[in-house]
Amino acid sequence: MSASYTIFFALCFALVSYLFFKYSDNNVNRERVIIDSWTDFIKPPTKQFQKLSVGVNSNIDIIVSGVSLLKALNISPGNKKNNNVLSSFSELQETFSYYFARGSAAERTFADQVVYQKIIQAAETLRDVEHFIGGNAALMAKKASSLFPKLIIHFVGPVGPLLESLMPKSIKIPESCHIPKDEIHLIMEYKIGEKWGNLSAPVANRFITSHDESNSKVVMLEPFFESIKVFQPDLMLLSGLNIMDGQSQEFFNERFTKLVTLLKDVPSSIPVHLELASMATKDYVKLIIEQAVPNVDSLGLNEQEIVFASKALDGPHHDHFDDDHTGQPEIYKISDIMLWTLKTYGKSTQHPLSRLTRIHFHSLTFHIIAVEESAWSNVDKATAAGAQVAGLQACNIAKMDENLVMLKIPLKFKLFTGDVEKEFDPHNPVITWKKDNYYFVFSPVLVCKHPVKTVGLGDAISATGLMFSEFHS
Repeated sequence: MSASYTIFFALCFALVSYLFFKYSDNNVNRERVIIDSWTDFIKPPTKQFQKLSVGVNSNIDIIVSGVSLLKALNISPGNKKNNNVLSSFSELQETFSYYFARGSAAERTFADQVVYQKIIQAAETLRDVEHFIGGNAALMAKKASSLFPKLIIHFVGPVGPLLESLMPKSIKIPESCHIPKDEIHLIMEYKIGEKWGNLSAPVANRFITSHDESNSKVVMLEPFFESIKVFQPDLMLLSGLNIMDGQSQEFFNERFTKLVTLLKDVPSSIPVHLELASMATKDYVKLIIEQAVPNVDSLGLNEQEIVFASKALDGPHHDHFDDDHTGQPEIYKISDIMLWTLKTYGKSTQHPLSRLTRIHFHSLTFHIIAVEESAWSNVDKATAAGAQVAGLQACNIAKMDENLVMLKIPLKFKLFTGDVEKEFDPHNPVITWKKDNYYFVFSPVLVCKHPVKTVGLGDAISATGLMFSEFHS
């Protein structure tokens, strides 16, 4: 009898041990394994960028709880509608609801200055209101400065008194950039699972709205390109086209034509990165992809921007934008759109005059960078570095902590249409493959469980991925 008990308990112990190690590795320690893999894997490029030009949008971000602000304004949940431009409380309610329910980042211009000022005044009365550096360009300059302190950064954008006091002192800002009053953008953040009426946010994200003069009219465009001739950088970061979304077609065409002309004059030895942001006017996005993108070397964008661009140009999975879709996009669909964009608008034998050789896609749960291999290197490390910084910045921590983050990608997925599903291995979190002569790199993001800040993540990610890349003219 004792021998039987001994065998029985031995078998039970073996089974418990097997289950413990099996599920401990898969469910408990998976994040730790990825963090350790990244730590060993991420390396800066052999040849780092030395001089960086950044422009052209900057402002002060007022960051508040979106739901708390709407309650303070006595705005109740109602219809969900994607308005291109906002002019009233009801349009704010509709558009915020639309993206809140999807968990998608979005940005809209507020056309009515009086109503916008009332909203800002209400925001300033909230208990947890915060003021930060804002604008894609300013945020990317700040991140690049923190990553590589020896990097010389020349920034051109509208800088008011408060913004000047917040910008790192190491960043050079010409006197011509100073404006008497800061431009203010409103960042309405929300947490995963947060409720507003019968709506629930599937992920943590933010909705941005603004009414400003300097950025919306791209007043720093010409000064930015003029400064390049004197500064002679070895890398350019450009953003801010999205703020023109609320302008008339005539105004947009005039300023956009000027931009394309200036881009064509940039020497091919200086790589140009264009960071997109959320836009609602399909015709404007179509122009940007068709005419501006072939004149830059690198493109950064998120899930809302890449799907809307595909919709505007009738690209792959363009109907995905109209789906009642929540959460994050499917990996293979993003790969398909990236490949199509590179083949259609990137440098190739069919398009020898195009400069585009790199796309960096970033989302809450994963990143993909696709490049033409002869133009870029250290791409796998750059992808991992960008993915890692997302968790660090969202949690506002200096070192990754597996208890604060979680893996949210599916553990089996296709890399592109026609591929067989692959099982994700946390010991090898950076996946590479080639498709039609383009080199793709994928890495998951470890999503912060309780994010401190969601705004500016895309800019930090793009800046990090770019600074860890190496360009070959």
